[in-house]
Amino acid sequence: MSVGKFIRVCAAALGVLLVTGRAQAADIYGGYGGYKDEPAYVPLPLWQGFYIGGSVGWASTSVNAANNAILLDSSGSVPFSSLSASGIFGGAQLGYNVQAGNFVYGIEIDLGGLDAGTSGSFADPGSKRVIYVSSGAGFYGDVTGRAGLTLGNALIYAKGGFAFFTGDIHVSDPFDSIGQNSGTFTGWTVGGGVEYLLAPNWTVKAEYQYFDFDNNNFSAFGSSNLRLDNNLTANTVKVGFNFLLHSVRSPLN
Repeated sequence: MSVGKFIRVCAAALGVLLVTGRAQAADIYGGYGGYKDEPAYVPLPLWQGFYIGGSVGWASTSVNAANNAILLDSSGSVPFSSLSASGIFGGAQLGYNVQAGNFVYGIEIDLGGLDAGTSGSFADPGSKRVIYVSSGAGFYGDVTGRAGLTLGNALIYAKGGFAFFTGDIHVSDPFDSIGQNSGTFTGWTVGGGVEYLLAPNWTVKAEYQYFDFDNNNFSAFGSSNLRLDNNLTANTVKVGFNFLLHSVRSPLN
């Protein structure tokens, strides 16, 4: 499955989750016929346990090469500037929460598609050489710790941990007929958001996340004298839904 198709499937799944979550919430809050007919029950905002979900959003990426150079020979180099791009991204998440009073903490795993497509060319002023740099879409993932506080039915949280991205950055020098791909990036991520309990099993969330895929330094074109230090970063915002794998109700006292 291509990255674009993967993101579109996730977006469609979010629409289905929205309709289902609204229907379930309406049934829970309005399906008992009123307090006079029978004892009233309300869902407790308990976050403990496993959850799964999906999300979709917007990413702004940058290939931060402003301070890097490819050494062409002993007398010169090609200066680089940053390349920027933006596009949709989305995927699925799986996690586990532990709740102690109003404090919630746990672990979350994300996997999805990220469009980081951009390109540019950089010339050596003293020669005919032009270096071409391009990046594309790929799959991203992260494993993060998550911790936050509940305020009523809302959970305000922060998260951070390990991240990777499979999209290549390709560097080529047509003048010398040489080129190389960067391969998979690894790095770190940090962010935070707000999640709101719509029903005992359904939540909606909005989240910001910053990615720094900085651990992919390679010797361009197989030469130790031709080195490119890639640093790919992304600022992302997304909305999503989670399905909590439990259902708890408690009678009003």
